[in-house]
Amino acid sequence: MHPPSASAAPAMEPDGPAGLAEATGSGKPGLGGVSSQITERASGHRQGSSLGTGVPQARTSSPAPLSPLLLLALLAAFWPVLLWYLRGSFDGSNDPWGLLALLAAALALGREPARQPPPARPLLLPLLGLGLYATASLAGLPLSLRAGLAALTLGALLSAWRLGRRLDLPLTGLLLLALPLAASLQFYLGYPLRVLAGHLTLLLLDLHGLPVQLEGATLLWNGQEIAIDAPCSGVRMLWSGLFLMAAAAAWHRFTPRQTLLALGLTLVAVVAANGLRAAALFYLESGLLQLPPWVHDATGLAVFLAAGAGILEAMLRIDKSRPC
Repeated sequence: MHPPSASAAPAMEPDGPAGLAEATGSGKPGLGGVSSQITERASGHRQGSSLGTGVPQARTSSPAPLSPLLLLALLAAFWPVLLWYLRGSFDGSNDPWGLLALLAAALALGREPARQPPPARPLLLPLLGLGLYATASLAGLPLSLRAGLAALTLGALLSAWRLGRRLDLPLTGLLLLALPLAASLQFYLGYPLRVLAGHLTLLLLDLHGLPVQLEGATLLWNGQEIAIDAPCSGVRMLWSGLFLMAAAAAWHRFTPRQTLLALGLTLVAVVAANGLRAAALFYLESGLLQLPPWVHDATGLAVFLAAGAGILEAMLRIDKSRPC
């Protein structure tokens, strides 16, 4: 007898009830053998479907993360704004507090990246911002306006890259607050805020029964003119309140709805605090209260701290209201 050749055809697998009975080692089909073979054949059918022999299974894929080279390319395209930013931050014409907002933005981005992938077409909004920036540059618009477009563009890119969002409002707000625009804000917003503080002061003093009048940003009482000057306009308090709000919202990664709610509460708190400070200082400047000069600065600081504490408390409450 010769040994069987290696090329001999393999024996056919048993099929049908007899084969099942043979697999179970008895003359009758066993339930255990039947169930095991059914399971094996069902699993083979599922594998065949996934390989294209049947109905293909649905597959999900995450978009590829954005490259940091895109960020470097944008920074290179914004080189005139970068030079303007460095000059404005260190030449003494503006407050250097914008660097604090830039640091807060960096800390928020340095946290663990968001788990969701970048949005569909993540470069759509950054490319749109880059096009607007190029148009503004060709039109010769001021660098301050071009800097705002650059901040929005960078915010869109960083939002998609690190946070998986089309445009993260708190992060973009921090980038806008980082711009050295304190002098411009004082020029454009200083007087309207002083007039608004004057009207709020009239309401508070009227509750006390004082017949005070307002002309522009000057309070008139008992033959005296008490001006609400530029340091009391509330521009710095407004910037500080917006910074606290944006930093807390960026750290807790607020949704757009939460951010807009926080923004509204912050604006109300800042305007109310500025009016309260102007009314309190009226009693000092008019001579109704005879107190040491340092009380003037202490009053402004106390009102500012109270407003800041209220803003942070509101941020915590908004964060706790986030649905799980």
